[in-house]
Amino acid sequence: MEYDGSSFTQTAVQICCCECGLLIDPNPSNTCVNCLKSRVDITDGIQKQVILYFCRGCERLVSNAVLINKFCS
Repeated sequence: MEYDGSSFTQTAVQICCCECGLLIDPNPSNTCVNCLKSRVDITDGIQKQVILYFCRGCERLVSNAVLINKFCS
């Protein structure tokens, strides 16, 4: 008996989301994107606001307010 490879086809496997039951492609969490977004905040720990200082004389960003008087004319 010989193997005939042309008679077999590959099909994509889908699973149900573990929270809502939606059919999805398998992933490490087995969760759909919407359920994952509602459960996990990927921006946690990232600063969301920052204060930027500009030199009034030359309008450059200032990393240290003490340097304004030394380097700006």
